Amino acid sequence: MTGLPEHGKMPAMSYASILAAAFVVWPVTCLAGTQGNPLLMALAALPALFLARPSWRPAPALLVALGFLVWAIASESWSPVSRGIVSGSLAGGDFAIRSAGLRMVLTLVFGTLLIGGALRIEPGSAQLSARIMLGAVALHGLLLIASPHLAGDVLPYFYDHDPAKYPEGWQNLDRAANAFALVLPILASYLLARPGLAWKGVGLFLIAASLISIALLGTSAAMIGIVLMLVAFLVMWALPRTGLRWLFSGVAAYIALAPVLIGGLLHLLTRMGVTLPGSFQSRAWSWDVVIGRIREAPVKGHGIDATKSWQETYAAHPDWLAQLPDFWAYYPVVPGHPHNMALQIWAETGLIGAGLAALTVLLIGWRLPPGDRLRPDVRLAIAGLLAAAVSLFSFSYSVWNEAFWATLALSVAGLILLSRRERSSLA
Repeated sequence: MTGLPEHGKMPAMSYASILAAAFVVWPVTCLAGTQGNPLLMALAALPALFLARPSWRPAPALLVALGFLVWAIASESWSPVSRGIVSGSLAGGDFAIRSAGLRMVLTLVFGTLLIGGALRIEPGSAQLSARIMLGAVALHGLLLIASPHLAGDVLPYFYDHDPAKYPEGWQNLDRAANAFALVLPILASYLLARPGLAWKGVGLFLIAASLISIALLGTSAAMIGIVLMLVAFLVMWALPRTGLRWLFSGVAAYIALAPVLIGGLLHLLTRMGVTLPGSFQSRAWSWDVVIGRIREAPVKGHGIDATKSWQETYAAHPDWLAQLPDFWAYYPVVPGHPHNMALQIWAETGLIGAGLAALTVLLIGWRLPPGDRLRPDVRLAIAGLLAAAVSLFSFSYSVWNEAFWATLALSVAGLILLSRRERSSLA
């Protein structure tokens, strides 16, 4: 991701072991809800200062991503919910970074160091570290697969037998499922690329078991992510050379055209009289309101975190409320954020922000080598990780959620660690 000087570096093998150590902790932080992943990313990234000190020529995608965040921070000046960049003081012990944009800049810095350090690992020098990473991901998966059956008995011990805290435990399991959807492509690709039908069977069983368990948990975004992962695998099977560029270009186009694409889909569903199930319908109504707001400030947006201020309730939409219990009249249609990052980017940073975000994704995709120059497991893992991330991007988190981006950065580092492992004909 960055240009790297050739001297003053920590040996590459030592950084592979640091990444392996981070993944030993990964199942714990993920099952605890991923809120510890920004700290885990930062701790794993700091040693990369010896490996990935940026040169004067950073990668174009990094510059564009930084430009997007600078624009987002600038939008604090017209955001209706801006609380300033920072508050309190270090001396007073109440210092806090209130600017979501500035927190994301710090996340970008640590993520760049993490991924830059991983890219410096020499091929063939991460054999043991990659196995440790794969083992940690497998442990995460096994615990998640067991969780629908065991959580009811186990959660009371972690939440002081207080039923009021159990929803927090279930929410943490949902976040753990989302995190596993990001690393499942790495483990599944490794298994599917191993020679022999038995290993491929293990890989398919893992995917099926994960999908069933996540369905039992009711984590829709992770379920869709796994399905999209399989679609991405098929694309790479059909287009091994150009598939990655098509996938990244498609995601960039989705971000750039989100209001038109999603608005057109919602209009089509309305004309057909289709009512979506449960939370999907509430998201559709939320997106409808957000698209209307995008039209009010299409170029510069309403400012970072502005969607938090949109408090209109279902009482303002009697046709929607008629399909819901009466108590929904007091619920906001947009619950804090749209649960679609593409629309949130448009709503809060406008065409300028959406253009920069889309360009970042496009540049990443076109800077990758053609797929047929990558090992089969690596190109499958890249495609699957992208697909799973798009699902979470579209249905779950706020775009300013640093825990999501830290989890994604760690997943990318795990993928790079896999690519630095040399595979024999038997492995």
